[in-house]
Amino acid sequence: MKTAFVTFLGCKVNQYEAELFIEKLEDNGFVVFPHPEGVDVCIVNTCAVTAAASRKSRQMIRKLRKMNPDALVIAVGCYSKEDYQKLEQSGADIVLNNQQKNNFMRYIVEDNVKGDFSNQGNGDSVFLKETIKCFLTERTRAYVKVQDGCDQVCSYCLIPSMRGVSIRSKPPELVVQEVKSLVSHGYKEIVFTGINLGRYGAHMDFNLATMLKNVDSLTGDFRIRLSSINVEHITDELLKFIRTAERMCPHLHIPIQSGSDKILSLMNRHYSVGNARKVFAKLRDMNEHFSITTDIIVGFPGETLGEFSKTLKFIEESEFSRVHVFKYSSRPNTLASKLSYQIPADEKHRRTLVTSQLANEVSYKWRKKNVGKLRHVLVEKKDGDICWGYDEYYVKHEFVGGRIGNMEPVVVKKVNRSGVVSKNASLQKKMA
Repeated sequence: MKTAFVTFLGCKVNQYEAELFIEKLEDNGFVVFPHPEGVDVCIVNTCAVTAAASRKSRQMIRKLRKMNPDALVIAVGCYSKEDYQKLEQSGADIVLNNQQKNNFMRYIVEDNVKGDFSNQGNGDSVFLKETIKCFLTERTRAYVKVQDGCDQVCSYCLIPSMRGVSIRSKPPELVVQEVKSLVSHGYKEIVFTGINLGRYGAHMDFNLATMLKNVDSLTGDFRIRLSSINVEHITDELLKFIRTAERMCPHLHIPIQSGSDKILSLMNRHYSVGNARKVFAKLRDMNEHFSITTDIIVGFPGETLGEFSKTLKFIEESEFSRVHVFKYSSRPNTLASKLSYQIPADEKHRRTLVTSQLANEVSYKWRKKNVGKLRHVLVEKKDGDICWGYDEYYVKHEFVGGRIGNMEPVVVKKVNRSGVVSKNASLQKKMA
């Protein structure tokens, strides 16, 4: 019996691709284990979005090599393009870039085949045709990768050089087919993901809104969520879909990155703070509780104390339901790494702490507005009678009574540190 272990670091696109690797391994006679001890093959889908992600990728390779001295260890993905030699030095037998990794089985079954880095390309010829039948790592929520590549080269980001600058979009009919299959396997939440999701269908005769309309019209018990979308891609057509769709969750993750127009310009982001405010207002006009989560980068080169204070003010006034705070990480050969006025490490750390504290306060305040409201929680975990899961607003609930995979109606009772505590409305109704 041939055995394998697959893991990933970073984004939901990487998670989706890891699931593809699992399916291909199983189709080729491997038994994929949820733990790495004693397996024949280990595959790591690496990440390089930050220096920390690159370091964690190397650490994962070293850990797997130490646990499995005789296993075939394969590193694939974004970090392989940044520095494949460091991955080999960390213990990887084979390193494959984003253009090679879909053919990883060939490197397993053929002896002494190594990744060829003499002509890595940028993936412009790659077109998304992969689909997943079922997830090993998720029991209730399924991710569907519909887009790859990014042509909006932010000054701090390596991803376009690793994923390619051309936009590749999965055909709408293939998306519908994949969603149908996942729903038939019992998944109650479908999350659409991509490297730059809002560019889905760019330069073609379809777009994100039209694809979502096709999915929304399907039968079955499921809801729709988007993994992340930039401000400038939230069009009037998409807003209309969100307002009228039956399945769309009232939540968007919109990575703002900064509350300063000067810093957004230095980042080469294609919107202003004013643009973001207008979009937020439209979303909250259709639903006053609309959940907006975001990413913020602190300590970007040129971020004065005045620019930093603008970001803090923007976080507070925007009433985000959750904020992911990132300390600026210089990436090699990016425009931002060459900018003057780089922020000292200790000051970046201080700003990270200040921003995180404010973000937690803003999130807590927003969650308090949910007390007394009816929500629908997709149960993901259970320990005894205690259930955990996320509602349509992407708020984590803890409550008694429910089954994994069920969409349970609950009433929010109080706010806790990471989410809310609720009461199962169906149980309450039965008792009454």
